Order: sequence, then structure tokens, then C-alpha cells
Amino acid sequence: MIKNALRALAGMAILAAGIFVMNGLIGMKETPPVKPRPATARAVKVISAQPDTLVPSLGIEGRVQALNRMTVLSEVSGRLPVGGKEFREGVTYSRGEAMIQIDDSEQQANLVAQRSQWLQLLAGSLADIQLDFPSRAEEWSQYVRQLQVDQMLPTLPEPKSDRERLYLTGRGIVSGYHTIRATEERLEKFTVRAPFSGTVTSTSVQPGSMVRAGQPLGTLVETEAFEVKSAVHARHLDLLQKGHSVSLAQEGGSIVATGQVSRISGNVDVATQSASVYCEVRAEEGHTLRDGRFLSGTISLGTMAGVLSLDDQLIEGGEQAAVFAVRDGKLELVPIQVVHRDGGRALVSGVTPGTPLLAEPTSGAHEGMLVEVVNL
Repeated sequence: MIKNALRALAGMAILAAGIFVMNGLIGMKETPPVKPRPATARAVKVISAQPDTLVPSLGIEGRVQALNRMTVLSEVSGRLPVGGKEFREGVTYSRGEAMIQIDDSEQQANLVAQRSQWLQLLAGSLADIQLDFPSRAEEWSQYVRQLQVDQMLPTLPEPKSDRERLYLTGRGIVSGYHTIRATEERLEKFTVRAPFSGTVTSTSVQPGSMVRAGQPLGTLVETEAFEVKSAVHARHLDLLQKGHSVSLAQEGGSIVATGQVSRISGNVDVATQSASVYCEVRAEEGHTLRDGRFLSGTISLGTMAGVLSLDDQLIEGGEQAAVFAVRDGKLELVPIQVVHRDGGRALVSGVTPGTPLLAEPTSGAHEGMLVEVVNL
């Protein structure tokens, strides 16, 4: 039995050794090489670069402000009349039209008396003028005949000699004339006229009330010329010039006003990095502008030659701006110069006409990337 056991153990050992040798031989076989997976080209769309002469625009928005506004003041004291075109909020006036007429009846009566006395003085001097200055008698007689005590004095005839000037001065004719003219000019201040066409936006007096010299009577706002103040980022300022055309639109897109850039601030706000740009505008026919209205629009920045308009997302950043072109089935970065950016678009230069550029942003795009153009 012992011999049979030994034989069994020996057989098992020989079998195990055989299995070990077989596994070693199997492990010595060469592993077949793994074939690399072929690179897959990304399907892309391209556009053919065609630089052109374009007129870029800059979007703006701001509040309409009347170009001219003034506080209406009284230069004299008196009572406001009742009736007629009353000075009230919402009333419009044309340039030069009387807005307020302060009662001047007393002053007018005194002025008529002054003219009457001066006319008597001048008429009584005609005999002396005929005797001492016969060549001047006819001109002075004609002047006296045209005088009316209820009308402004016409310009006094110019003396032809020092002797005539001394005579007129000595008789009080010159001083009397200038006294009356000063009174006439003062009387004009009883009528407050509109210095520009506008609308009354506020008043502080009522018809029939007394006013005093220097008292504010209300506010007049111009209705023809307006200004829009807009904040423009500093990166756009080099392209802006006085005189660039401006158009403003209302909701819906219709143009309500046009004009031009009138002023550009010389300071840039530290916090916003923007400067104030002022545009003088006038309402288009059929539209009305009102002080305080908020509008948006565009400024045309002038003509730019040899530029291409691209989606701003196509511009690669870094030290040198660039865009992806397709050459021989691969992406290649082409250096460019960004001339202007606004509203998600960029104007660029430096691209050779006909260069196939990526038409839309491509995720993971990099130089040397294999691509397949699908829109040619």
C-alpha cells in the first residue's frame, strides 16, 4: 500500500510539472500588436473671407434732454394781466413770441409825456437850426415831422460838424433823446419773450398776481433741438468723432430722431471705464421728442476699408488675436487685428481674401485639429 501511495504522489508531481511547463510555453507566445484607431475629422462649416468697405455702428442709449432750458425771470416789478394766452404749464411758444406781459400802463403814460416835452423842445429849435445851419434845416424838419408821441423815437440825425454837435448838446436835445431811448428799452422788459421755441414745463405765478424784479416765473424747455447723453466704453473712443451721424429708435424699431455727435467728454470714469458722449438730435417728421424720454440707437463710426465682420466668439484671445482657418484638412490660427467690437460682432483686418475661416464656434478647436468641411 505504501508503494501504491508513493506511485500516486509521483504521478501527481509529474502532472503538475507538465502543466507548469505548458503554461510557460504559452506565456512565451508574442502578444499581437494593437492597431491604433484612426483619427476622426471634425465636421465644420467655413466661410470664404471677403474683406469689404463697411460702416460700423456703435449702440448707445440715453435720456433725451432739451438742448436749451431756462428759468423765466422778471426783470421788472408789476402785475400780471388776466386773459389772453396765459403763461401755464404745457403752453408752447415760438421764438420771439411774448410769453408774459407785465402791466406797463403807468410807464407808457410817463413815456408819452417825455416824448411830448422833447418834441416841443426839438420843434422850438428848428428856427435856430435854419438860421445857424441852413444846410441842415431840411433834414431836421423831416425828422420832426415823422415823430409820434406814441411810437419809439427814430435814430437821431448825425451832426455834420462840431459846432452843430455842441448846439444840440447845449440845448439838451441829445441828452433828452437818450433818456427817452433808455426808458423805451426799459419798457421792453415788461414783455418777456421766448428766446427759443419751447414749452412751459412749470410755473410759479398766476394771472393777476404781482411779480417783483428777479422773481422766477417758470421754466421753458426747447421743443426743437435735443441732446442725448450716453456712456461709451473707453475702447470705442478712438473711433468716435464729432459729426458722426446718430439715429435713435423707439420700441418697434422705427427711427424717431436723427442728428450727430456734438461733444465727447475728455474724462473716463474710473469705475466704469466709460466717457460721456453727447449727441444733438431733432425729431423726424411725424414724431415728437419730449424731455426725459429714454431712447436707444446707433452712432455710425465712419467708413472702414478692408475689414471683415465676424462673430465675436470666433476670435481667439491671447497676446495676438487670431481666427481659425482651414488648410489641408487641418485648423490653422491666422493672426488678425480687431478694429472694432460691438453687439457680439467684431470687425477685423489682416485676413487674405478667400481664406476659408470657421463659420461658427467649434468646441475644443485647436491648431492642427483634423476637420472636414461640409458646406463647400
